[in-house]
Amino acid sequence: MKNKVKENLPLKNIKVLDVSSFIAAPLTSAIMSDYGAEVIKIESPLGDSYRNACIGGQVWPESKLDWAFLLENRNKRSLSVDLKTDEGQIILKKLLKNTDVFITNLPKSPRKRLGLTSKIIRKINPKIIYTSLSGYGETGPQANSTALDATAWWASSGLMEWSKPINGEFPPFPVPGIGDHPTGLSLLSAILLALINREKTGMGTTVSTSLFANGIWANAMLVQAALAGHKPIDTFHWANLSALRNLYYLKDKSILFIMLTDENKYWLPFIKALKIEKINSDKKYNTQDKRQKNREGLKDILQKIFKKLTYKEVNKKLSPTGVIFSKIQTTQEAIKDPSVKANNMFLNIQQQGYKNLKTVAPPLNIEDVKRVPSKRAPKLGEHSKQILSEIGYSSMKIRQLKRKDVIS
Repeated sequence: MKNKVKENLPLKNIKVLDVSSFIAAPLTSAIMSDYGAEVIKIESPLGDSYRNACIGGQVWPESKLDWAFLLENRNKRSLSVDLKTDEGQIILKKLLKNTDVFITNLPKSPRKRLGLTSKIIRKINPKIIYTSLSGYGETGPQANSTALDATAWWASSGLMEWSKPINGEFPPFPVPGIGDHPTGLSLLSAILLALINREKTGMGTTVSTSLFANGIWANAMLVQAALAGHKPIDTFHWANLSALRNLYYLKDKSILFIMLTDENKYWLPFIKALKIEKINSDKKYNTQDKRQKNREGLKDILQKIFKKLTYKEVNKKLSPTGVIFSKIQTTQEAIKDPSVKANNMFLNIQQQGYKNLKTVAPPLNIEDVKRVPSKRAPKLGEHSKQILSEIGYSSMKIRQLKRKDVIS
């Protein structure tokens, strides 16, 4: 079975050189590794600063396990090399000659200083897929700006302003990685398309995306409305929304989210399930327009009903109707959701000292194609000696490079 898994990996024999940090770009190569790609993560002697994400507990829960780094860097090998040195540049060039995909999210200035531009790298290897992730795009006034998803994806795209509460408070802080993860999938899509194109043409190319572009894409409905000459409607606040597209407290202190989108189809089954058919004869609620006009009264009626029901009881009543609804789950509840286990949304990961350790799986499923068994993220420079040996360096030369702090 193991041999069959290895033979059926879509990215088997694809070699990836990952010179990136933090989340979105490293995530891309991690997913590639899940499907058979061989990934070398090149780090400076100081290492990817994201290795320290779980230290201090300022944003992420503090832990002895680098769980955040693990999520984006499983299965990789780490080569710690100082690319500012001549010897480091020689190592880089040797690796590039046998690389299929090069990934970086360094700003433009460091790329130039370290010889990591598309022009330089594709001159060394014309068949390489050069992959660039930026904050705001490859050109334009912010092309050299550094960014995080909280700024470029969330704040700059209009998404953060859209989530501003109606009472004038500041918008909420985004969930860490909320824009990085979809951006990483966009980058993966571009790489896979480029690899397909290389199969047809024999030539490599340069692919890119940005956090900002992905934020615009996530905000596409509002952006498209603006492009069509419309001002975004301002009804998407709970007080303004229909009573049938709203939130309700339940008996078990959970919150119910109803999205009854087609009232012509679902209104009657909905009120029948709740045993309030008489409400349809009330002139305040017998049409969709009237229900919207008198939404506060309808909300009060529904809230009194739902306050007497647990989510389990609501689920039993509403599921047969076809009405769309959900409980607002905590992260802990989402982890235990039966659909998570049934659909393999977590990966088992091998990590010494930890039993039954899991990490979040990419939301990709290919029938009859399995992922490789996941291994822990590498320690800084853990595979430097091994990788250099593979490209022809002797043990003596490797020791010399280590003494000169070219590698660690």
